[in-house]
Amino acid sequence: MYTERPIMKKDDTRLLLLYLLKQLNNICEKNNIPYYASGGTCLGAIRHKGFIPWDDDIDVMVPRKYYHQFVTACENSLKYPVVLRTRENDPWFSSDYVLLCFADDEEGYSDLSIDVFFLDETDPKRKIKRFVQDRILFYVFCVKMYKAANVGKSRPFNLGDPFKALLIKIGAFLSNSTLDRISKKTLLAEKREGPYWINWGSCYNYKKATYPKSAFGEPQKAPFENTYVYIEQDPYTILKIIYGDKYMELPPVEKRTEHGVREIKNTKIDLLQIKKEVGLI
Repeated sequence: MYTERPIMKKDDTRLLLLYLLKQLNNICEKNNIPYYASGGTCLGAIRHKGFIPWDDDIDVMVPRKYYHQFVTACENSLKYPVVLRTRENDPWFSSDYVLLCFADDEEGYSDLSIDVFFLDETDPKRKIKRFVQDRILFYVFCVKMYKAANVGKSRPFNLGDPFKALLIKIGAFLSNSTLDRISKKTLLAEKREGPYWINWGSCYNYKKATYPKSAFGEPQKAPFENTYVYIEQDPYTILKIIYGDKYMELPPVEKRTEHGVREIKNTKIDLLQIKKEVGLI
């Protein structure tokens, strides 16, 4: 059952994220699965050699063809309390990506996570098709969020205007498995391999989540706090698409938003032991 909780201390949030990053690196290196730091994580690695000072998450991208290999590797390698949250193991999960996170004694999964997005084929010239894909995915997301909130599996969901509310309530008659099938079919709708990938799960407009494959190449290590993340061969092209040419400049103070992460309820999480494993003591 979803409940309001205190926000974790930033130092604890980052400690746990670095611990998850260690698990991610181990799994991907052991199983030859490429990943690339995404969005603010990539920008943090380039500009700050770690977290953006006001950021509290880690995002990465993996080519879609590695989805099942990644999920299987996590299921075989992760040790409790670290878990993977997917639509396959959580019928109330609504996002088009998976979460590397911690088990939560009350809610199942922690808010704190590494978000693992998957890169799908797309053709920027097929504007109508991409627009329709975007609208379907957003609709399914809203319906599942509404359904999850109604049974206490998610934070309260704002239905918005009456017309939007009506459409969402109609969609709520569909089963979660049907909604997931619609989402999966939509994600994979572009069958032709081309020079672009898209991250449909991104919080950015889908046009800002469309990247040339030529920018990715072989993942390369980049310093990140006391460890490393993998970034693209040409991260600058992707950062320009997302943030514009001045991505190395700090934004105005009023735009440096800290969201915070709710505390985790799990007695098996030993912060002192995690500090040792992360190498901070």
